[in-house]
Amino acid sequence: MTGVFPSIPTPRRTTDEEDRVRAGVLRYVREAAERHAPLPGEMELSVTLGCSRQQLRHSLLELERSGVLRRRQGAATTVDPMALRMSVRMEEQFEHAELLSRMGYTGTVEVVSTAIEALPKAIAALLETGVSTQCSFTVKRWFADGVPAMVAEDRLALPTGFDGEVQPSVFAAAAALWGEPVIWEIATPGVVALDARMSALLDLPLGSPVLTLEQIGVSASGRRLFHTLEYHRPGLVSYSLVRTVRPPWSTV
Repeated sequence: MTGVFPSIPTPRRTTDEEDRVRAGVLRYVREAAERHAPLPGEMELSVTLGCSRQQLRHSLLELERSGVLRRRQGAATTVDPMALRMSVRMEEQFEHAELLSRMGYTGTVEVVSTAIEALPKAIAALLETGVSTQCSFTVKRWFADGVPAMVAEDRLALPTGFDGEVQPSVFAAAAALWGEPVIWEIATPGVVALDARMSALLDLPLGSPVLTLEQIGVSASGRRLFHTLEYHRPGLVSYSLVRTVRPPWSTV
């Protein structure tokens, strides 16, 4: 796969100023990809972003190494839209705020509501637990530059007799409550028409179609610990998936 699908390097520890410049560059990269246009020149970018040419070139170099940018001496810098999409891989798991930052957005998250309740029958069946099992039910909403981007409904199964507080991160909470981390997620994409509650949370018209991702968190021992249903606002992030073509790679 090397050389065909550029990998996104693991981010190194950066300063707030470096993060600001990189986020600004990524916004221009995303907009250039949408317009099928080259990136503005270094002088224009450095002035607009309020940074030095050296700071700008460092961010451009990182994106060039990841394959997102193509730079040649004496030619305009262009964006490879496929490589940009590859920075948001459906088979990779990371926090949604990090996903938004990879696309040049400023991501924030809020906890909309929390409750302790019985697992719904359908979800209890997926988690292979009894319908009387209690769960923490948390609704969170992510924003991209202030626009509602995604809503997640997390249901985490609780041990019998649990009486305490649940951490906001479903992964951290699962590890703390059950003594083992979640190491797999079974993710199933789908599409729904928004009901009144979800259309209000995503600030979209009633009945709007949106991508959903239903996910089951599975621990190292095979225990199914949580169920998440995500609702994704269209037009902000395009997800990509790499599939292997089986031999003999025949065109027939």
